[in-house]
Amino acid sequence: MSEPSLTLLVVSDLHYTGLARQNAQPPHMRGELARVLLRKVFQRLAHMGVRPDLTVLLGDLIENGTDRSAELDLIALLGEVTHSGIPVLAVPGNHDTAPGPFLQQFACEPGLHQLGGYGFIVFADTYNDAHETTRDRAALDQVQALADAHPGLPLVALQHSPIYPAIDSHYPYRPTNAAEIIDAYRQAGVFLSLSGHFHKGQKARAHQDVLFHTVPALCEAPFRFSLVRLNGRHAEVEELCLGLSLPNLVDVHCHTEHAYCGTTVDAASCIALSQALGVSTLCLTEHAFQLYFDKKAAMSFKWQADPSRVGPVWQSPGRHRMAAYRRFAERLRSPFVKIGLEVDLFDNGRLLLAPEDAHGWDLLVGAIHAIQDYVPGVTPQAEAEALFLRDVTRLVDHPIAVLAHPFRFFARNRLDLPRHLFPTVAGLLADSGVAAEINFHTDSPDPEFIRLCVERGVKLALASDTHDLAEAGEFWPHVNVLRQAGLTPKTYPDVLFSF
Repeated sequence: MSEPSLTLLVVSDLHYTGLARQNAQPPHMRGELARVLLRKVFQRLAHMGVRPDLTVLLGDLIENGTDRSAELDLIALLGEVTHSGIPVLAVPGNHDTAPGPFLQQFACEPGLHQLGGYGFIVFADTYNDAHETTRDRAALDQVQALADAHPGLPLVALQHSPIYPAIDSHYPYRPTNAAEIIDAYRQAGVFLSLSGHFHKGQKARAHQDVLFHTVPALCEAPFRFSLVRLNGRHAEVEELCLGLSLPNLVDVHCHTEHAYCGTTVDAASCIALSQALGVSTLCLTEHAFQLYFDKKAAMSFKWQADPSRVGPVWQSPGRHRMAAYRRFAERLRSPFVKIGLEVDLFDNGRLLLAPEDAHGWDLLVGAIHAIQDYVPGVTPQAEAEALFLRDVTRLVDHPIAVLAHPFRFFARNRLDLPRHLFPTVAGLLADSGVAAEINFHTDSPDPEFIRLCVERGVKLALASDTHDLAEAGEFWPHVNVLRQAGLTPKTYPDVLFSF
């Protein structure tokens, strides 16, 4: 019989400040971002191609567990972790509600939980007013009793407070009887102990035949979490973080609450997340066509071939929502925040941009969302490619700085990716001085196209294309594809677009 194996996602100390009333947190703690940070953890793993078998939450999920809305904050976090469909185990921390309601909400009672050939022992330690905890004798004896009742079952201990090694601090991070806990784990054959609480975390360290790991706090930069891969009684711990410390991380393409196609996006949260995660400059870049038309008219793209639909909008007060958006965006402009528009073609190559809106932006990003004369499901591949090249040529003749998601049109229309057009498009961008966007919002940039752009001196513009807050400030996939294209952070100042 082969040995069991599992991959665990382990997250601790979110200190979420949601609906519950709060006291001020220290500035280095970002509990207000914790819910979306948790969502971003799952998105990061999806980009990495990793789907854990179990999510483990190690306590202090919320900041104020005594408020009447604390349970609602727990429900909000529960929704984020269960959305993935991955099983979850959770232990309460000293900031969470009393262990009973917390564990009931997460359907995770203290004791043994079996999954995938492993036994996970959940401990709901309680804390006094001085934040001290002492594990009682019954909980200590339970470890051996579980081992005796399940001989051969590999055991993993889950608790909030770190057990080993010692921490040099006046604050009582470890249980007062940590030595007894270590001895109980050793005698019962527990091979792995996972904890949180100590925000700096502690690297995995073996002691008395037990591997101890303290997971850092997700609520503090660089927003760390752990992947633990189990194979038999062996555990391999990988520490990951959401924040990136890299030069020239400029996001040229981030949407706002004004986008019809947005889901959870809003400008204020995008700014906060991008700053926290290491973005150096953020450009709020909204769809011009969605600002000019109501949702139904905008998303029909009938305006593209019918200029009679455009004139009345441009002549109307405020040009539908454009003037209002511009006033909103200009209030946000700062050394960190730039403002721009994502612009499309209409009427056989004209730029959908009213004369009043042609100036005053930090950036215009040209995009091909739909192509005039292309009929989905009817136009053959070769003709679609010719129409695409026609519109790229038209776009780069306009005063745009970046070509958005260059070849996404083909995937969106279930057409083959025309790799043979990579050199042609790279050449058009080089001749016009327009940057090529690297964008992972429903897109998958090709490293070969990136290499060709760099060879021709085309700048690469990084874009989150944020529609959901989980996308804001997320540039791990961009860095990964740059690496695949042979680029390292040392080259970023030379090859990446910046203002």
